[in-house]
Amino acid sequence: MLGHNGDERRGGHARRGAAAVARGARGARPGDAQRHGLRAARAQGRPQAAGGVQLPDSLHAGRAPARRDHHARHLRRDGRLPRRRGRGQPPGRHHDPHPQPREPPLARRDPVVVPPAFRYDEDPSYNGGCTKLVVRRTKDGRNADGQQRYRYEVVDSFNILGGTDTNCAGGEMPFKKWITCEEVVNRGATGKKHGYIFEIDAMSDGPVEAVPIPQAGRFVHEAAAWRSGVLYLTEDRRIRGAGGSCFYRYTPDQRVGQSGNLAETTGPLEALAVKGRPRFNADAYTVVGEPLEVEWVPVPEPDHDDDTDNRRDRVPNFTPTRFQAQDNGAAIFDREEGIWVSGQGQGAKVYFDCTEGGPQELGQVWEYDPGRETLTLIYISTDSQTLQNPDNITIVPQTQDIFLCEDGPAEQFIRGVTQDGEIYDFAQTVTNDSEFCGACFDPDGQTLYVNQQGDRLGENEPPQGTPQTRAVTYAIYGPFEKREGSNNKNFGNGPSR
Repeated sequence: MLGHNGDERRGGHARRGAAAVARGARGARPGDAQRHGLRAARAQGRPQAAGGVQLPDSLHAGRAPARRDHHARHLRRDGRLPRRRGRGQPPGRHHDPHPQPREPPLARRDPVVVPPAFRYDEDPSYNGGCTKLVVRRTKDGRNADGQQRYRYEVVDSFNILGGTDTNCAGGEMPFKKWITCEEVVNRGATGKKHGYIFEIDAMSDGPVEAVPIPQAGRFVHEAAAWRSGVLYLTEDRRIRGAGGSCFYRYTPDQRVGQSGNLAETTGPLEALAVKGRPRFNADAYTVVGEPLEVEWVPVPEPDHDDDTDNRRDRVPNFTPTRFQAQDNGAAIFDREEGIWVSGQGQGAKVYFDCTEGGPQELGQVWEYDPGRETLTLIYISTDSQTLQNPDNITIVPQTQDIFLCEDGPAEQFIRGVTQDGEIYDFAQTVTNDSEFCGACFDPDGQTLYVNQQGDRLGENEPPQGTPQTRAVTYAIYGPFEKREGSNNKNFGNGPSR
């Protein structure tokens, strides 16, 4: 599923050698991908990617839109892989501490078109949404070293949700569904409010009706992750000027699955708070590896009516979600972005990052442990050459490493953080410096799908832009388990002895 948006802090973190740098990495075999702007990297001395291809852009009802953001993947009964990617207008205006009148999204040049009956907002300027791709993987010989090569073919693709705005990272559900997130708060000419999440049936063979889930909050949504009946949500707001972000959970009052829908549920929206430290400033926190006890505080009016998302006068029903949470003691973060769940049962952990977290605004990675109700800072960057502004994230199934997609001002990397708190480079942009996003693995854990978001097209640019500006989707295949180094969880204390 594609959503379209129409020296590091070592504290024991060791970065293993210059061999981890992506440029000229010996042993990586990027295949066709390098011609399109991606270079695979060597991870800690061994090849992390054996090959890569660019997926086609065509849709059976038109071309795949630019400004790609999120991904999800689910396996169909016939073995094909349905995937979703999202699109919306470029992020940025919703981070402005002094909101301006809403500019129209990419309505003329790059719309996500679905039948009118399926649109969320009838206002024709709202043309963000999601597309679905069905991908077939077949064997395609072997590399010189004997590694299996694969060929990827898009066998079906279509727009599956529309009439939304700035669809961002979103998140995968365990019952073959997907959450897409509007990374904006505004209101259309029709009077419909935006700033919601929407649920999509990944198995649908055509467009689905866009039904918002207002009880899960109206705010600048970034990403979502599901664990044991709870939906965790991140918010992309800066501390400076915009008052920061909160980390939320929505707990539906009834069990949901393939046959139900979150929009039909009710339940509390809550925000994480650090016990004994109300309004904890997570952005200024630098202690790696120390668990903090947490609790959850209520958000009384999750579906507020403040279309600026920035009012400070505390008028009932016009107070932004994050300020309601902070007034109740919620912790304050700086631009929360990607989120992913790792592990099963009581051992499951929820990982999320903050793009501008830390005193140097280079990024933080956090672990929330639902079983112990603790929050732990597991990585903080103080060196832009090591990690700069992580955004979307995913977990490598074989190693449980965290892959971080950068959204920095220069060349972009996918970085890996091990359970020992070490960091390495996995992939680097070459000809196209737009951000990596939407990383996710297929069900067998051997293929990484990832986008480069692409730039907003100029008036005189061709529909797909130039190679330096166009959106790209890659399929990169393993073996991802072949990484040197230990893999014992020892955050903040360096490699295990």
